[in-house]
Amino acid sequence: MDMTLDEALTDIKIAFLQVEFTIKLLSYCKLEKIDPVEFDVDETVLLKRENLNLPPGNFRRLEDIIRAAGITISSAFGASALTLDKGWEVAGIRPNPNCTDEKVKLRTLVHMVRCAYAHGIADPKWEVRGDYHQVLEVKLPSGPLRLDLRELNGHEFSFDALGGHARWFEIRDASVAAFSA
Repeated sequence: MDMTLDEALTDIKIAFLQVEFTIKLLSYCKLEKIDPVEFDVDETVLLKRENLNLPPGNFRRLEDIIRAAGITISSAFGASALTLDKGWEVAGIRPNPNCTDEKVKLRTLVHMVRCAYAHGIADPKWEVRGDYHQVLEVKLPSGPLRLDLRELNGHEFSFDALGGHARWFEIRDASVAAFSA
């Protein structure tokens, strides 16, 4: 069954809400508002077919909880990249590093971020192949974004290359506007 644009938009909204939630969770943990003694308990989740037991011991220290919360942020950003890329796909716009159309350049940027996460969700890396091995320039509302994908290839993915995490939300907004129009 093919996904509709409305379904893709819903997935994007959910993924970015998850990003927001995980960031707030990490902030909450760093403010020491989660007590490891209360959090690290034996937990049994009752499911229809079976029960899932989560024994204590993995979150004894606040540092363990903070580390786990930080990892959830990376996973949530990865999911946001996958859903945003899927939105472009559903909209029928393919990535093309050689195209000069601004909409296609933006789509190509999203595709490259998706590729970084697709090849390592916990440790994303820029993976640039073929015609993508070039400088990508994209016009965004806050100003142009210039990425030398040749230099980034093989390096750890960082939102700093895009101008920070807030810029990813701007890329989301520009993308949704572009493929929803």
